[in-house]
Amino acid sequence: MAIEKMVLLNLVGSLDDEHAILEELVLSENIHLNLEHNDVYDNHYMVHQYESMMPQDAFPIIENYAQMEAEYHGMLEAVEAIGKGMGITPKIDKVNVGRKYLLKEAKEDLLQLKSEIGEPITRINENKELINKLTVFRKKAACIKSQWCNFKDLYELNYFDFQIGMLSYDNKIQIKKNYENISAIVLKVGDIPDSREDIYLIVYPKQFKDETKRLLKSLNWVDLGIPDDLIDMPGNLVAATDDKIDKIHKEVAELEKIVLTNLEKKTFILNKIYTRVKLEQKILSIKEEIVHGNNLFVLNAWVAKKDRRRIEEKIGDITDKFVVIVKDASELDKKIIPPTQLKNNCIFKPFETIVKLYGLPSYYEIDPTPFLGITFMLMFGIMFGDIGQGLVYFLAGVMLYKKSEVAGGVLTRLGLSSIVFGFVYGSLFGLEHEQLPWLPHIVGSPLSTVNIMPVLIAGVVFGIAVLSVSYIIGIINALRRGDIEAGVFGKNGIAGYIFFMGFVGTLVSLVQIIQVPIWVPLGIMVLMLGVMILREPLTNMVTGNRPYIHGEVSSYFIESAFEGVETILGALSNGISFIRVGAFALNHAGLFMAFLVMSEMTDSLLLKIIILLLGNILILTLEGLVVFIQGLRLQYYEMFSKYFSGDGHAYAPIKIEQ
Repeated sequence: MAIEKMVLLNLVGSLDDEHAILEELVLSENIHLNLEHNDVYDNHYMVHQYESMMPQDAFPIIENYAQMEAEYHGMLEAVEAIGKGMGITPKIDKVNVGRKYLLKEAKEDLLQLKSEIGEPITRINENKELINKLTVFRKKAACIKSQWCNFKDLYELNYFDFQIGMLSYDNKIQIKKNYENISAIVLKVGDIPDSREDIYLIVYPKQFKDETKRLLKSLNWVDLGIPDDLIDMPGNLVAATDDKIDKIHKEVAELEKIVLTNLEKKTFILNKIYTRVKLEQKILSIKEEIVHGNNLFVLNAWVAKKDRRRIEEKIGDITDKFVVIVKDASELDKKIIPPTQLKNNCIFKPFETIVKLYGLPSYYEIDPTPFLGITFMLMFGIMFGDIGQGLVYFLAGVMLYKKSEVAGGVLTRLGLSSIVFGFVYGSLFGLEHEQLPWLPHIVGSPLSTVNIMPVLIAGVVFGIAVLSVSYIIGIINALRRGDIEAGVFGKNGIAGYIFFMGFVGTLVSLVQIIQVPIWVPLGIMVLMLGVMILREPLTNMVTGNRPYIHGEVSSYFIESAFEGVETILGALSNGISFIRVGAFALNHAGLFMAFLVMSEMTDSLLLKIIILLLGNILILTLEGLVVFIQGLRLQYYEMFSKYFSGDGHAYAPIKIEQ
């Protein structure tokens, strides 16, 4: 339940082994390429240093990356075309690709597939495109009115030419306005349903062909495109098109018999080719980004500490001509932030998504996922405690789990929390101990006269507890990154936390829960407010930096004073916000009580059941969503603001992409 520990790995290897090493690293999916901090190791100096140790007769290796990329692109296009003809989408198959299946073999297999089924697939793809075009044409041809002239006869005219196509309503109006200036006959021959376009026949003298074409182009004319072999009476045009489509379908079926023979074997081979080419593309993209000498290459990458030995062993299995230098993240400058890989157990794993919606924790921060998971489940359970409704959420989460592990996982955990607090309140689908005397309960209904104030107070106490933990985590995070100003003297640091507890002490003193003179917590608040206002000079005094205040002194104090007011208001709103937790617990019980009262107003058992059922549906949908959003709000705005920056960058290991 933390952030995975990282090391920065610097690899120097021979160009002879570069391809094999990069291939192994890509297939391992364990390294995050580091391009932002190449200055950690002076890569160019290292290349020069190791190059000087190479034999003088070693020749530089030169590769044409553009030519290689063009070759891989061409192979992928061929693979995708074959896959389309076979009716499959090529997939990554890492199991059967690696040093046991080389690019040379992939090229040979691709040529073999092309020779066997390349031509049939080309014809299948061409025929399918033709079928699509004919289908579109048929829909339009079916709109032509049967009484119009024979298009075949029009083709045989000596002095006239014609076109059939579509015009929009607006362009038709434009023609009507200028009809006396047009050297053509315009006839409407069909209506296209649910369209602003209609079909028109344009007949014009051949001597005005260019003029008519310019006119039609200005009107966004769309030619109908009657195939030459389908020129016939309009009444037969649709039938002729159907016959042609049927013939093409039969031809495609015959070709598919050839293509689909031994489909499983061909699919296996095609997937291997596809994976090999994708792997080569990924290797090439890495080569373009890392540092090269005449005979050496240098690669910087972040690796999980637990995977470091395994990576070195894999490289060692390929060659012994390499050098690896490893630096732990703790040895690096704090400005260099390693990528973040969250590491949580199965209980808290689904809550990582809620954390990522806000932002990814920085490498040096405490992973907020476990704390969020625990507090979010507690909040939801307190606000939505019901055995039956919680069980519905739990079962819904179980069913949803196959489609979405995250959504299903969160829903099952919130459902379990709701069930637990359902036993605390003694609530089953809104019915409580008064309606179901056998139902066990610990506290009883939140709406009980003896429970209303304790529930509201419990919400505030819960808020003070979780905010205290939030402050502590924030202080630890700030001190980890060496930020004394924020961690000790800031509003979310030690001074801010003492100020917050002084505010709590003031409230406790006012209501006389604890007999403490009110001037004690007020004095603490004033003292801590002064510390927060003077945080910059105090920090510089501790660290020995000069001057104590950077910039104009007056501007600093004005700005700090406003921040002090914000801190006072923030302390007030933070604590009071958690009264919502108790308030929503009361609201949950009160909403169902309204439906219960309505059900008691009728004598019909069926109506009682319907009213209670509708009440539960409303509570499960609307109120459940509101409670979930309220929980997120408390997490994001009241708690995360104390300790979570969310400015980390994700650990993204290089791998073959689909």
